[in-house]
Amino acid sequence: MSADEELISAADQALASLAHGQAEVVIADVRSELTRFASNEIHQSVAERYRHIRVRLIDGGRTGVGEVRGHGDAAVALAFAAAEESRRVATKADVSPLPSASDGDVDRPVAFSEATDAATPQQRAELVSMITDAAGAKSINAYGALSTATTTTAIVTSEGVRKSATSTQASLVSVARGDDGGGYASRHSADIAALDVAGLAAEVVDTCVRNQGATAIGPDDYEVILSPYAVTDLLEHLAWSGFSALAVQEHRSFMRIGEQLMSDSITIRDDAQTPEIFPFPFDDEGVSTRPVTLIDRGVCAAVVYDTPTARLDGVASTGHSLPQPNTWGPLPRHIAMDAGDTPWQEMVASVSRGLYITRFWYVRDVHPLRTVITGMTREGTFLIENGSITRPVKDLRFTQSIVEALAGVMQVSRERRLELGEGESGVLSPWLHLRRFSFTS
Repeated sequence: MSADEELISAADQALASLAHGQAEVVIADVRSELTRFASNEIHQSVAERYRHIRVRLIDGGRTGVGEVRGHGDAAVALAFAAAEESRRVATKADVSPLPSASDGDVDRPVAFSEATDAATPQQRAELVSMITDAAGAKSINAYGALSTATTTTAIVTSEGVRKSATSTQASLVSVARGDDGGGYASRHSADIAALDVAGLAAEVVDTCVRNQGATAIGPDDYEVILSPYAVTDLLEHLAWSGFSALAVQEHRSFMRIGEQLMSDSITIRDDAQTPEIFPFPFDDEGVSTRPVTLIDRGVCAAVVYDTPTARLDGVASTGHSLPQPNTWGPLPRHIAMDAGDTPWQEMVASVSRGLYITRFWYVRDVHPLRTVITGMTREGTFLIENGSITRPVKDLRFTQSIVEALAGVMQVSRERRLELGEGESGVLSPWLHLRRFSFTS
């Protein structure tokens, strides 16, 4: 019996005890492994395996949820008992019913790699050594972590949903530090063999070496080139603040369907079938996830739905639910910005005076409706003069509307890179050339 079949069978057995109402059983088996390094030495290699069981019960106008970690009938019974107790004491509300299995079990891609699933501590150590050796050769120190994970998820409901999938993920993040400055780089893939570790090592070391002895520069509005690390932050905050149907329904989204708010060079999609973005076939309600074009050549085109928001608007769910019930609403978790046609180095060459931003740090919302965020630049802020990156400058604080920044896009790179958002969702980001970005201190 495969891992998928085993979890489906366990969920089926759990549902057999349901006497009345509706039930949703989600079982996930997770195996995660991590190799961490600091000052050019591996100092931690750990692994974890666990089973997570989540039960949602709906009956009598009340919803209850129970979650436990454990195996066997006792763990399932505990999850059901916790769900029933929370349902019993819950306030009656306008409960959203469980989705039916009407969208069917369609064949959709899943991000899975045998190499990642079988990765060993020795293999991870050998990959990490490529970074630490490169850093040591330049007399700087590298820090970071290489993680691999295999997750099997099964969803079975009393309404006929029976779905499962097994996915893998490999993520490598590194920071390099010299006497007076640092660098950052990351790589992510479903397949550990596809990680460009040599490229990461060269990038993080080069950025760190060039970023020594930064000098101060005054706050101002600058023309900027944003790397994919920084662009990912912008896209992720748009997803949180505006691409959700619930945000529109609650009048807290910047999205005005049919209006052009950004440059016509900007198209943003969510597509769980894109091979580069950790494809996965269904959401946390077991609904098949459909591709959605969110911004179409600068125009607000659509938002994503889960069952409760779709029910309110009288449309079908797009398959973007988080675990229900929740206050977040649906969320796009496979975001991509369409590539342009300019190599990113040529974008730099077109700037007479501006800044190259490697990444942002501690980005927080200031005014979600206007998509205003604030944060700092970090680990690689450089002055561009006459088409060349000339010298490092000290990190700056920015306060900027994302929509206004994307309205002033001058160029989009033809290269894109897969990054991870804070919620471990995949984001496929290009380099961006922006006419103006506001730095306040």
